[in-house]
Amino acid sequence: MKNFRISVKTLFFLVLLGISAFEPGFSVFGENWVLAGQKFSFAQKGTESSASARLAEVLPQLILEQVAENSIRSVSAQEQLDRELYSLQTERLSLFLQLSKEYKTRDALLLSKNSVRELKKAVKSEEEKIEELEKKIDQNLSDTEKVKEKFAGQVAFEKGVSPAEGEGNGTEKDAGFFENFRFPFARRRQGEFERVSENVVIYKNDPSVLFSVSDAAGEGGIESFAFNKEVSAAKINALLTGKISLYGEYVSVTVQLYLFPGGNCQPAVTEVGNVNDLASIAQNLSRNLMPQIANSLPVRIKIEIEPPEAAKTGIVSVDGVIVPAKEDIVVDAGVHSITVSASGFEKQTVNYGFAGEDFFTVKTTLRPLVMGSLDICLKKMAKGVFYFNALNSSEVDEENLYASSTVNGRPILGVFENSEGETAFIYIPEKLAKDENTLTINARPFNREESIDRQRRRMYTAYSALICSLVPTFFTVGNFTAVNNSYSAGRAGFDEVSKWQKYSYYSIGVSCAAGAWFAFEMVRYLFTANEVLPATAGSKK
Repeated sequence: MKNFRISVKTLFFLVLLGISAFEPGFSVFGENWVLAGQKFSFAQKGTESSASARLAEVLPQLILEQVAENSIRSVSAQEQLDRELYSLQTERLSLFLQLSKEYKTRDALLLSKNSVRELKKAVKSEEEKIEELEKKIDQNLSDTEKVKEKFAGQVAFEKGVSPAEGEGNGTEKDAGFFENFRFPFARRRQGEFERVSENVVIYKNDPSVLFSVSDAAGEGGIESFAFNKEVSAAKINALLTGKISLYGEYVSVTVQLYLFPGGNCQPAVTEVGNVNDLASIAQNLSRNLMPQIANSLPVRIKIEIEPPEAAKTGIVSVDGVIVPAKEDIVVDAGVHSITVSASGFEKQTVNYGFAGEDFFTVKTTLRPLVMGSLDICLKKMAKGVFYFNALNSSEVDEENLYASSTVNGRPILGVFENSEGETAFIYIPEKLAKDENTLTINARPFNREESIDRQRRRMYTAYSALICSLVPTFFTVGNFTAVNNSYSAGRAGFDEVSKWQKYSYYSIGVSCAAGAWFAFEMVRYLFTANEVLPATAGSKK
């Protein structure tokens, strides 16, 4: 059992989860599990009209829309085994092609080499390559047997077959350090294995995109290597296929889920309905397919509401559907949104991935709902309208100096708009958003975008003047330095030195003035940009 609490106590749960993550036998998250759909076919011949062809495309698209959102799949040992075996098989085929190429190259050397010495040297080089490839193939075959042995016990365990004596079920390894703990989360249970959980995603993230294979792969069938190769190349883990039987206005749809690599077929799901209500057919099919897609037992969730006053009138909804608040909820493993509300209390919502365990407890403490109103006025009177939290509005003018806003114990973000349409954001902190409070705020509405743009142009103008002033400054200071050095060496007169000194002082003065101007305009720009922040209200004195 896992506890999930919408409070600081979540930290304790995370610590337990972090410790358990080090222990094999617990679920870990891998990559995405990609689900695709294929255009359905018809069981009857002669029904492939334009309308029915459209039906064969729409049905898998509708099923994919219903199936994959917020789903999590628990990958079985058989599926992990198939993936590793396919990877080794692909590597083995590649090595064999390289081996055949090296054999052909070696045999061709007899016709291409004239010298016996060169022939022996070239043949020896090729035989070394051949030997290396043969070693890799032998290692691949050895790894294949090891992988089969690794998963044999767990595959048998999942199928309900007792493994033969001497075969492992993934649990014989020494528990090591964690075996000394007395806590159940740190000890393996019989039959446990390192399970992998993956997020279910739609092929190309678009349910309207259906997958199709080449004609050659299609002729070989779903279980053929060519079909597996094309599906695996598209990084698809599961493929939905279907057969349609059409009689008048009624249709029977049989859908099967194939897992890749391997093309293992899951039990078929059949639904009958009216062709004018395809959405209901797709919804029923997707609901029956979910256990196969999730590959995990449903989870049970217990909702605990505090305080007791809130629990008496508590209303619980899961994914928008109201459920009994005092009974355990049974849902498919995956991400679900749980909302808890009660009369006189604030509503709370949590989204969480319920997977890896069969029972969860969700504990939530509802906050009392604070209701009331406060008054607020401008420091400098202006005719306009206050808008608070996009929920209510209140006008102010010379006769009505105070605007009124409801409070609920939360901060208030609002806007003041004057009669010219200029706006200013306002903010009322939580400590001041209390019933019967009287506040004041210095809200100055004006066109902030235009003001910032104007001030930015002024800053850039001052910066340009500073940069331009540095050119004569560097020139005059450089000449003064050169002439001064010449005067020290007796090669220049005093008047020349005095002239360039005066010019350098003038240039430095202009650059200093330009620098001060730029600094002034930059500070003004920063203050202007800061005006976009909301004005904070204060207590009226």
